[in-house]
Amino acid sequence: MPVFMKRLCFLLGAFLVLLLTSFTYHRLALQREKASLTPKGQLVAVNGHKMSVLVKGNGPQTLVFLSGAGTASPILDFKDVYDGLSDKYRIVLVERAGYGYSEDTSQSRDVAVVLSETRQALAKAHVSGPYIVISHSMASLETLLWQENYPSEVKAVVGLDWAFPESYSHLKRYPQMLRLARWGSQLGLLRLLPRQLYMPNENLSDSDRRLYQEIAYRQLLSQAMLNESLCVKENAKKVNSTSIKSQIPVLLMVSNGKGTGFSQEQWRHYATSFAKNQENIELAFYDAPHYFYHYQTKEVIRSIEDFIQETTD
Repeated sequence: MPVFMKRLCFLLGAFLVLLLTSFTYHRLALQREKASLTPKGQLVAVNGHKMSVLVKGNGPQTLVFLSGAGTASPILDFKDVYDGLSDKYRIVLVERAGYGYSEDTSQSRDVAVVLSETRQALAKAHVSGPYIVISHSMASLETLLWQENYPSEVKAVVGLDWAFPESYSHLKRYPQMLRLARWGSQLGLLRLLPRQLYMPNENLSDSDRRLYQEIAYRQLLSQAMLNESLCVKENAKKVNSTSIKSQIPVLLMVSNGKGTGFSQEQWRHYATSFAKNQENIELAFYDAPHYFYHYQTKEVIRSIEDFIQETTD
């Protein structure tokens, strides 16, 4: 027994030394990396924290991009898509609190609060509507509430593999695992993991990949990200889960479900069920994972352009 206890104490001590070393290196690295994290857009003060807003390109239509949950750098994640559209349209990307270059916050992540902050950020960046909202995954909830409460501000909607409200009723949550993951991120353990686990866009240049990593080390599983994950099921109940305003044209682009935790059949069922009997909704299916716009970028850009030309010009 004494030998066992000695070995156990040795392993525990080694583990604690590893954590302390990781934490110390992580804090020093964050200070060193801070110099390279100059915001690509502008920072505007909203609800007690600063939010990042990128504005690029010119054109008669304003496209507002909203990222899904856990996307460390929305500006870099959507880069391939908006670069292909910025020669024809005005591109605007709002990074939620705790994402990208935006500051973290412990404020409520109720979907109404999140939408309010997005609208305030747009106003402070002097970007007026109506907008064509292009949103991915969990940002479906914010988009649905936007078109429901402020339909005059939403000219059209493009859903990039939306997580529909119905899907959240079947979502299994593990709050303690999320809190543990945040704790690990705060200790710098993310630096020990392969970047493929947290950086979905492998099309980036080497310099942008490094930048994405640095942003992820700082922001992934921020307090805001954790809080929005913990309340997402409740948020899904607060939006219209069955329809969208009939005067708003909608393009729903749907993946094969890989990376969502659902089978292809179940994932696509949520989209077809939502679009049923709504003539203003067009469905398009892609045989690619949840971040399908990284795999079939040119096709996605072409489909968005065709949709905008057919429905809004």
